[in-house]
Amino acid sequence: MEQSAKGVKEIASADQPFMCSFCLRPREETGVLVGAPAVGICRKCIEAAVVLFQNSVPEAGPMQRAPWDALDNEELLRQLPKVAKARDDVENHLRIWVGAARSRKISWASIGESLGMSRQSAWERFHQSVVAEDKSA
Repeated sequence: MEQSAKGVKEIASADQPFMCSFCLRPREETGVLVGAPAVGICRKCIEAAVVLFQNSVPEAGPMQRAPWDALDNEELLRQLPKVAKARDDVENHLRIWVGAARSRKISWASIGESLGMSRQSAWERFHQSVVAEDKSA
C-alpha cells in the first residue's frame, strides 16, 4: 500500500478481493478503494459523503440511536440480507488476512492474541480455510 497525503491509504492490490464497505460493490466495479485493513470506500461513496457533509444542517433534536430506528418493519427486513452479506464478506476478508499471517509463518498463538482469543480458538476457527487456501495455491 502506498501512503499518500495525511495518512490516507490506497488499497490497490489486484490480488485481494476488496469491496467498498459502504455500498458493498466489489473493487472490479468500483476501481481504487481508500481505506484501512478492515474498511474500504469507493470514489462514489466518498463523493456522496462529501455532499452529505456539505449539505447537512445540524439537527435540532436528538439524533437517532441506530439506523433501524428510521425504518419501518418491511424496510428493516429488506436490509437484513445486506447486513448478513456484509458479515460474511468481513469474515471472508478476515480469513484472507489470517491466511496471509500463516503464510508468513506467524504462530497461531500470535494470531489468537491479536484477535483477542486463545491459540486453540484461532486454530479451530481458521485452520480449515488456511489449509484450503494452501491447497488451491
